[in-house]
Amino acid sequence: MHIDTVMRLVNAAYDLDQTLEHALREIDRRALNALVLVKRHGTLLAGYGVVAQAFREQAVSLKAAAADMRTLLPRLIEVQMRALQHGRYLDSMNLSVLASCGTNCCAGLAQSRDRWQARVQEDEAEAHKILLQLLRAVEVLEARVAEQEYVVVNGRIEAALSENVGAPLNRVSAEMGQAIRAVSTGIRQFHSVLGGVLS
Repeated sequence: MHIDTVMRLVNAAYDLDQTLEHALREIDRRALNALVLVKRHGTLLAGYGVVAQAFREQAVSLKAAAADMRTLLPRLIEVQMRALQHGRYLDSMNLSVLASCGTNCCAGLAQSRDRWQARVQEDEAEAHKILLQLLRAVEVLEARVAEQEYVVVNGRIEAALSENVGAPLNRVSAEMGQAIRAVSTGIRQFHSVLGGVLS
C-alpha cells in the first residue's frame, strides 16, 4: 500500500472520529434534555422516557464500537510504515548491491534479499488483515447507527403522541436525528475510502 493511500485512510478516520465525538456528545445532551422533560411531566411522557433512555444506551454502544475501530488504526499505520521501510531497504539492496554483482551474486546476498522480500510480503499480509478487521468494525458501527435511527423514529412517534409537550420533544427528536445523520454520513464516507483501499 502506498503512503498516500495510508494517509488518505488516516485523514478519513480522523474526520470520522471528529464527527463521532461531536455527534455523540450532542446525542447524549439531547437524550438528557428529553429525560428532564419526561421527569417534569411524569407519566404523561413515560413512553418518551423509554425512548430517551434507549437513545443514551445506543450512544454508549456507538461510542464503544467507535473505540474498537480506533484501536485498529495505529496498528495499521505501524505495519504500513514497517512495510514501507522494509520495501525501501529491499529496493535499495536490489538497486545497489545486487545490481553491482550481476548474475554472479553471492548466495548470501541473494538469501538476504529473499528474506527482506518475505518481510515485505508478511507486512502487506498483516496490513490487509487489519484492513479487513477495520472493515468489520465499520460494519458494526453502521449496524449501531441503524439501531439508533430506529430509536429516533420511535422518538418522533412518541413526541407526536404527546399532546401537551410535543413541540419540545419534536425538537429534541429532530436534533437527535440530525446528529445520527451526521454520524451516518461520516461512516459512509469512511467506508467508501476503506473500500477504495481494499479494492
